[in-house]
Amino acid sequence: MGTAWSLRNRIFLACTILATLSLGFAFAYVNARATGEAETDLRRGLADAAALVEQHRDTTLTDTFTTLARLVADLPKLKGAVSTGDPPTVQQIVDSYHELTNTELFVVLGPTGEVLGSAGADGADLAGLSPPLNQADEQTIFMPHRRGLLQVITVPILLGVRPAELLGRLAVGFFLDRERAKQFRRVTGSEVAFGLEGRILASSLPSQWNETLGPLLSANAPESVTLDDIEYLALATPMVKVGDVATVTEGGRPVVLVLRSRTESLRFLSALRAGLAGALLVALLLATVASYVVARTITLPLAAVTGAMAHVAATGDLTRRVSVRSRPWDDEDARLLAGAFNTLTESIARFQQAESQKERLSSLGRLSTVIAHEIRNPLMIIRASLRTLRRDPVSQAELREAVSDIDEETARLNRIVTEVLDFAKPIRFDLAEANVNDICVASAAAAFAGDADVDLRLDLDPRLPPTVTDAERLRTAFVNILTNARYAVKAAAEADAGRGGGTRVGVATAAGVVVRTTEDAGRIVIAIKDRGIGIGAEDMAHIFDPYFTTRRAGAGLGLPITKNIIEGLGGTISVSSRQGEGTEIQIALPCGRDGFTA
Repeated sequence: MGTAWSLRNRIFLACTILATLSLGFAFAYVNARATGEAETDLRRGLADAAALVEQHRDTTLTDTFTTLARLVADLPKLKGAVSTGDPPTVQQIVDSYHELTNTELFVVLGPTGEVLGSAGADGADLAGLSPPLNQADEQTIFMPHRRGLLQVITVPILLGVRPAELLGRLAVGFFLDRERAKQFRRVTGSEVAFGLEGRILASSLPSQWNETLGPLLSANAPESVTLDDIEYLALATPMVKVGDVATVTEGGRPVVLVLRSRTESLRFLSALRAGLAGALLVALLLATVASYVVARTITLPLAAVTGAMAHVAATGDLTRRVSVRSRPWDDEDARLLAGAFNTLTESIARFQQAESQKERLSSLGRLSTVIAHEIRNPLMIIRASLRTLRRDPVSQAELREAVSDIDEETARLNRIVTEVLDFAKPIRFDLAEANVNDICVASAAAAFAGDADVDLRLDLDPRLPPTVTDAERLRTAFVNILTNARYAVKAAAEADAGRGGGTRVGVATAAGVVVRTTEDAGRIVIAIKDRGIGIGAEDMAHIFDPYFTTRRAGAGLGLPITKNIIEGLGGTISVSSRQGEGTEIQIALPCGRDGFTA
């Protein structure tokens, strides 16, 4: 739960959801607009195609054939042949004019409607060419035919003027058949069909769909129809206006049906949707990566600060610093927080050093009791030795003993004074580059010189980098710790021997003291572990107090001085111990050439 709802994950999740919703809305909006525009263009194109078909039929075909019929009907040669009323004579004229005009139907009727001559009828039912009530009127007739829909235009053949004599009628026609539908398809880019209400007579589509298309002839608005997995939008347009008395039809009202493929017209939408989906995925991926990067720029410095806090809480190491970078993409608030943390730890470290110094100075007030105890005893021994020397005579043995006592107690007094002065005054460090492993070796040699009763093992990491420190002060600190460890191991061995337990494990048979060096998180860690008598729980809180000691001959300043040296070098010291099992002291020092600066 904590990881899922961390600040980084919440920022990442919020940015990703926002990007998904925004891009999804944009995709839906563009798709809807594109689909709507495409549908509107399809309907507009369908209406334009239907108008173009009707215009082409009226202008190119109907008007042309009507004009042709008028011109031929006014020819004297045709009038002369019709006036004879002789069918063979008229048929000769009909054949010649039919070939000359290249019409699909050429018929001459008598004044009462009888057929005097015909050409190109192709099985047409000429009985349908009944004359109008007003025989001087022109007439358009639509007739079903096996080839399709036959459109016939009849004009009167008149002799003279006002009043003109009606000699007969001339009928010319053309077929709205499959070939004509294909011509219109090439012109309009749409499928075209001709028919009467409820029945398709000719179509640019295969004839197998005629039955399916039949019901569309009576539709008053565009209708959708699917033919062979292709969706079409169909629009039916009547070829005869309601109330047009100059037009005669057989079997119903003639209709031209125009179909445009919706599947083909909207095919580009699939490519558009695929492109939009691809762009959506790429944009979403980029937004996700960008949100993750932004989240990391905010949370990484926070993680560094919290990590440093956890380290300080666990180790008490106030020298831990958070790296503060000033790159353009780093979060300014996080930089301010890291800087504030560094300033806080530096201030606390200064306050602790000042407080430690005050504590050391205040402890001098308690020095009178220690001096009274530690110095009075050597002075009393020296005074007793001097009394011995004043006696006369003094034997050589008494003289040597008195001089030895004076020398020993004088050295003891000098050591006490030196330790007190070292503890009381601020430590001055002589910094230089040094190798911690070499300092450990030298410290072990000094602390264990001439003592073969305790086994010492050095486990030193050869990869440790050099660091800037005060090698002599650090050696003093290590010697103090190693000396305490040596005494603790020997005390444990004596305690075991007194109980009849023989030689304790860790003395002479195994490593009683182990010195180990490692590098961890940019710091050099020195661990000194002994298998001695350990420290009791009641004494752990006072081991760094001045003049506190459990050794009969100790002054109680070794560990306090060691702590001052380690902290003065920018390091930390921690102690863990179990009585009867041993003690481990860990020291962490800055690592590298920039480790400690005074």
